[in-house]
Amino acid sequence: MDEKNIFLSKGFFLFVISVGLLGWLCYDGLALMVGWWERDEYSHGYMIPLVAAYLAWQKRDALAKAAQPGTWLGIVVVLGALFVWLLGEVSAIYTIIQYAFWLGIWGLALLWVGVSGVRVIWAALFYLFFMIPLPNFLYFNLSQELQLISSAMGVAVIRLFDISVFLEGNVIDLGVYQLQVVEACSGLRYLFPLMSFGFLIAYIYRGPFWQRAVIFLSTIPITVLMNSFRIGVIGITVEHWGIAAAEGFLHDFEGWFVFMACLGVLLLEIWLMYIFSKKGRSFGALFDLDFGANTTNDNADDTQHLPVGTTGMAKSALVGLGVLIIALPISYYVAERQDQIPPRTEFIEFPLQSSNWLGRETALEADVLDDA
Repeated sequence: MDEKNIFLSKGFFLFVISVGLLGWLCYDGLALMVGWWERDEYSHGYMIPLVAAYLAWQKRDALAKAAQPGTWLGIVVVLGALFVWLLGEVSAIYTIIQYAFWLGIWGLALLWVGVSGVRVIWAALFYLFFMIPLPNFLYFNLSQELQLISSAMGVAVIRLFDISVFLEGNVIDLGVYQLQVVEACSGLRYLFPLMSFGFLIAYIYRGPFWQRAVIFLSTIPITVLMNSFRIGVIGITVEHWGIAAAEGFLHDFEGWFVFMACLGVLLLEIWLMYIFSKKGRSFGALFDLDFGANTTNDNADDTQHLPVGTTGMAKSALVGLGVLIIALPISYYVAERQDQIPPRTEFIEFPLQSSNWLGRETALEADVLDDA
């Protein structure tokens, strides 16, 4: 019996409908997530669902053989995701809703293909994690720490070229010029895309687990070091050619070049692993790029033969859809609730005199208001 049409089964379409319904429930959080994808740090987010879908499709043969009707574990995960979603809605912390959506997809997949099937497509499901932005408190704390680290290491690079420089916080003082390592220079716009790419490389890498872990985790120090090197190079060029070297096209080009250099360093690391492994195989053989194994016979009438157990998988997927439908009334109640905004004193009513401190009223400048 042909086992290559699991993506044409009723269970799959019920799974897709359930994911769509889950997305509708989590709309507020997902809309905010897509909005964050407009930022440079998360601009790769648009590609994450497409790549995840391809990773699952590439495993369709193995999935058809391993898939089984879902178990109670899937229901537990879906119910847990709905609880997290409700918590995010009530607290108005939409990041929680985004994680609920990701968790719910895992639960629906468990109901569709069971634990054995999820083991086959775990990488596709986990890869969706990279589309979720960091919570704001983690993002800004991480950004500030990376600014300080990159500033210190960038100054070390500048001093290697015998240039007098003074560092105060995230401000690099070159005497005539002062460079501020702002949030955009923290390296996060390299870190997040490189981590997602490093996960893909580690996934297709044919080697022991510890090497895969090193490939993925090394994206963090690679990003920090290369971003610090970029800051150092900017300081050196500003010292010799003026502040124009830190602005405009040159600044943007340096950012693009450094990201490509990060990829080069990652590949160099893999090549060094290949050199020291001494297993007598070609470098290309380290990567599982044999996608042709999943091609189907165009002459076969595949639509007439569905995988073994398809009926059971459809029933279990229907359970997940039913649970989400039951949650619909809760979503209407949550959407119609009125947020209670506590009364606060206007800032303009702040007293102008307090003990020996005396203030005065003034207005913001026009250029400040225009940038707000």
